Amino acid sequence: MSERSAALLPDQGTDFAAALTAPPVNNLRRIGGEMFNWSDRDPQRSEALPRGAVLRHLIGRYAGPGRTVLVAGPHADEVVVALADSGASVTWLLRSLVDAEDAARNHSQVTVLSGAAVKLDAGERFDLVVAADGVERLNSSEGEQVSPAHLIDRLAEAVRPDGVLLLVHDNHLGVHHTVRLEPGARERLDSDWYSPEDEHDPQRPASQEQLAARLAESGLTVGASYAVFPDPSVPTVLVGDGLLDQVSSPLRPRLGTALSQAFTAAYRGRPVLSDPRRLVGRALRAGAESALAPAWLVIARAGATSGIDRHELLVGDPSGTFAYEVSSVAGDVRTTVLEPLSGPLERAGLRRVSDPSAPGADAGYVVEERLLHLAATNDLRGLRVELAQYDSWLRAQAQDGLLAGPVALAGLADVFVTEQGPSLLPTRWEPIEPVSVETAEVRAVWQFAVQLITSGQPHPWQITSSAVDLTAIMLGMVGRGVDADRVRAAVELHVQLEAADFDLSLADQHDRRLQLLAVTPGTASVDVPGFRELTEALWRQRYEASHLLAMMDWTEQMIKSRDLAVSKMDWEVQFYKKTWPGRVLMVARSGYRVIMRDGRKFMRSRRARKNATKA
Repeated sequence: MSERSAALLPDQGTDFAAALTAPPVNNLRRIGGEMFNWSDRDPQRSEALPRGAVLRHLIGRYAGPGRTVLVAGPHADEVVVALADSGASVTWLLRSLVDAEDAARNHSQVTVLSGAAVKLDAGERFDLVVAADGVERLNSSEGEQVSPAHLIDRLAEAVRPDGVLLLVHDNHLGVHHTVRLEPGARERLDSDWYSPEDEHDPQRPASQEQLAARLAESGLTVGASYAVFPDPSVPTVLVGDGLLDQVSSPLRPRLGTALSQAFTAAYRGRPVLSDPRRLVGRALRAGAESALAPAWLVIARAGATSGIDRHELLVGDPSGTFAYEVSSVAGDVRTTVLEPLSGPLERAGLRRVSDPSAPGADAGYVVEERLLHLAATNDLRGLRVELAQYDSWLRAQAQDGLLAGPVALAGLADVFVTEQGPSLLPTRWEPIEPVSVETAEVRAVWQFAVQLITSGQPHPWQITSSAVDLTAIMLGMVGRGVDADRVRAAVELHVQLEAADFDLSLADQHDRRLQLLAVTPGTASVDVPGFRELTEALWRQRYEASHLLAMMDWTEQMIKSRDLAVSKMDWEVQFYKKTWPGRVLMVARSGYRVIMRDGRKFMRSRRARKNATKA
């Protein structure tokens, strides 16, 4: 942020000298309703800014030389820069005067408007209107508060005949709201004071169908619609109409894997009520992912919808340009790179995969999902068959005991089994140097064991088993052994993959390594800290403690029982060693002890009854 912008922030006071000496900005227009003492770009006070490779790809399809574009609301700079670099004439509407001045200085080729959306020139039309941030941050506290429905109408009015509107609309029923664990968010985030979310507004579109109907009333026809995952601000997976809620689609297994990876990355280290991956997995099986989607992205045109591309499944990076499409044509699944990597990327000894591939068959299952089902039903024979098939396939890919390419880093969730056998789903990284096949297999099985423990999944083995114990058991089912060194090597490979994905520092890698090596039955989730999973882990810790106490009590009882048996045997040995008079004397002594013991008990009980009667 510039000195001029910093001067206007409330926690630093107003620097009038900096304001007076600031150079004029010729590409900035104040249209009215601008907010002076506010910024939508402060992550501590506002939501994240829209960005992502799939978003840039879709926007880029409708921008180009000679076209006019309106970017409505705060967006990441990379989105606006991509539009300007396409040759389009870009106008950027921001309600914050501070943000508008910064944007005008940093993007001289962009015309910046500062003010509320209702102050836009009613006669100005654009070939493309982009509102990837939705409409909530288009209102201004310095003017009239307009409902979301009327803001959608205002954006539709700004679309030129045969123009396009790209709008991302937040779903209040979305999984991101369902699992959110942010007490006091309204008081903590200043943006909620300036853009309050009213879930009781009857005019606000609350479903994908209602959004399309609202746009139709404004004269726009939806040409393409997508469910946005895992976060409205950073969409990395878009699900189109041909796949959305279609449980019979051949792309469902690929969709499940893509969503699991997306939510793992988006919610890593973010406290939530419950792991969103389990909720999304259930929605996928029920064909109800559209209802739980965090947002909907619609592309509407003022006129015929010809020329609007439609995709079944779009996957892209949260930042950068890489995006690809997975489609199904006549039962044949294809992967097409839409936007390549900007350049080779190597990190932590790994290389980014630039051309992901998917198996061509349309029928099959993901190995991890099958194993979870077999483990929950205690089907040991089925588990042995699936693990043996995976073991044979993985070793068939090795040369001289080494694996190269993406298969070396593939987990059980990345393996898809068809009638022709196992094959690899699209992955993100591959090792620069080959990896031992034993290390790769131990890592895949160990990762599955960690999932069983930390997510509380049912399985046929002892609840007190650690991740290493379960790994040894499952590898033993296919005749493979494991030792401490192999487990450490597998964990090291996993940490290496996470370091490449999340750019971990050396200190973070060290802490992560120690955390993963210490996974026990009472360990909570190691990636997404869900409150439900934490309570499950707490229960397991208590169960393990009670199990240990019960074992101690049982051991003490067994010791007493054995001691009594030994004493009895010793008495018998002594009895038979004595002469007949000695045996009679031993019996008399034993009888005397019994009479005295029972007599004392009788006297104590009698005194207790007398005392109770007197009381």
